[in-house]
This record gives sequence, C-alpha cells and structure tokens, in this order.
Amino acid sequence: MIMNVKKTNEDAVIPVFAHKTDSGFDLFTCEELTIEGRKKAIAKTGLIFEIPNGWGIQIKNKSGITMKGVPTTSGQNADITVYEGTIDMDYRGEVGIMIKNEEEQSITIPKHTKIAQGVLRKVYHCTFAEVKEVNETVRGEGGFGSTGNTL
Repeated sequence: MIMNVKKTNEDAVIPVFAHKTDSGFDLFTCEELTIEGRKKAIAKTGLIFEIPNGWGIQIKNKSGITMKGVPTTSGQNADITVYEGTIDMDYRGEVGIMIKNEEEQSITIPKHTKIAQGVLRKVYHCTFAEVKEVNETVRGEGGFGSTGNTL
C-alpha cells in the first residue's frame, strides 16, 4: 500500500517505520514547541495524509517516551502524556499530536522530535439495532478490574 503525504511545512518529516516488522510508523514534530507546566498543546507534524478508503490511522504514544520522557531543549527529559487519537480516511487537515506537559515547569520540545506513532487500522462499519435485552454471558456486568490482577 502506498499512502500519499503532503508537507505543509518544509521541516516536516515523512513518516517511517523504524523496523520492517513495526506496527507503527514514527511521527515527528516539525517545529519547536513550548508547553507551560501542567498544560496541554498540539504538536504540529506538518503533514496531511491521504488515507486510503477503508482505512484509518490511530495515534498512539511511544513506549520510550512513556518510560524515559521526551527530550527537551534543556537537555533533560520531561514527563508528558501523548493522547491517543483517530484520523479518519476523509480528513485532509494537518495532523497534530495532543500532548500534556506533566511537569510543574514549562518545557520546550525540539523540532524533529519523534513524538508519537501512527498505526494503520482497517475500518469496519455496522448497523446498530436497539433491543430490549442483550444475551447473558459468564462475565455479565463485570468490568474495570473485575477479573483481578494476580494469578
């Protein structure tokens, strides 16, 4: 599959799969971004995707950033949250990555920082039918840790 990508910023980085077996492709910032302490911001990628019909892109965090933090211009890594998102096949705007600075102080993320990953997903649709009852299962209404967390 080939996906067309348009740069809206000359400093944008066309996505790559770091390894041929990777599920996600890397997304980079196209400009420096300063985020105040405990605030949210959108990191620009400078990219517009022409997603093929029947597909979507899920924006996911990167495990390295989750564990080690994101590099900053100060030389220190900072704790951030990268929020997941969905890019629909008919969206033709610039892709932005939603981020929250978890630090008390402001941070500046350098241009060309590997900030998130995109994962291609097949899109399925269904018709929803309202019913009075749903079938019973062994699990029933158990959720939110109802199966425990030890063997």
